[in-house]
Amino acid sequence: MNIFTPLSTTTDSPPSRDGGRLPTSVVKILEGALRGIASRGARRLSMSDISDASGVSRGTLYRYFSTKEEVMAAVAEFVCTNFETGVLEAAEQHDDPIERFRAVMKFFSRFTVERSPERMLEIEPSFYLEFFNSHFARHKAAVEAALGRTFDYFDEQWGHPINRQATAEALVRMQLSSLIVQTDARWAELWENAPDHVHHWISQFAGKIAPCKEK
Repeated sequence: MNIFTPLSTTTDSPPSRDGGRLPTSVVKILEGALRGIASRGARRLSMSDISDASGVSRGTLYRYFSTKEEVMAAVAEFVCTNFETGVLEAAEQHDDPIERFRAVMKFFSRFTVERSPERMLEIEPSFYLEFFNSHFARHKAAVEAALGRTFDYFDEQWGHPINRQATAEALVRMQLSSLIVQTDARWAELWENAPDHVHHWISQFAGKIAPCKEK
């Protein structure tokens, strides 16, 4: 059964990949499975554990999923779909290209923290690494799409196209690295202010402003 088809039209659950809405019970199951992975690891996690962590009955759980493997596959799709939808929605709230860039950066940073509970990578590295590798292209494509108008603006300012795929990939790789190497408030500030720095650099290269003199 493909739970990412619109089985429900409720508005209190995240959208599926094709734009439909997931049933509230399915969302609870997937959120519970994420908590279970963070605390027990995917290998040790059982269907009973998922039922307990999500607060749904085993009957409800088996209504949507026959095996733990189906739940794990759905969890990965759930996280990726939420990222794709969320990063686009964050961008669409702003017309200004730099503020759009900033909104994408803030969303990406917040999403990484919220979907990466403490010690989850340590407890279940295989699940995480498989997810990163299998969904990397979709994350990159989502960031590139969200920053489309921003890239248009940079192209116009600079006078020739920037490499959009390479830029989006660099952003995704940098943010994922924060799960491996611990970050601090300084990095968060640098990350969220990156749009201003990029804008400044491109303006310099385009000859719009005079470069800063070395002291």
